[in-house]
Amino acid sequence: MTIKTDAVIIGAGPSGLFQVFELGLLDIHAHVVDSLPQVGGQCAELYPDKPIYDIPALPVCGAQELVDRLMEQIAPFKPEYIDAVVDAYESVGVRVVLGVTVRDKSQLDTI
Repeated sequence: MTIKTDAVIIGAGPSGLFQVFELGLLDIHAHVVDSLPQVGGQCAELYPDKPIYDIPALPVCGAQELVDRLMEQIAPFKPEYIDAVVDAYESVGVRVVLGVTVRDKSQLDTI
């Protein structure tokens, strides 16, 4: 199956989610690939209640709260999520081809 998109972001942690926002501001649609079934990366998976002190303009923010705020911020850009592991990467001219192992096959109906 081939998915055509403007950009692929590998990793749905806070940095990947913020990248969706930055690309969205430039009218670039993104697909996000992550090996975890939910967004948030290690913040959501390992320490959702841990306070984070180094987010600009927020003196303190819980890890899950940060993920929730990022999800709210990127909602208008409608990113697509794929629960998969990237197995291979190949550059073909100006295109990039990724080989992935999709964990939840039902996702393929929505992409």
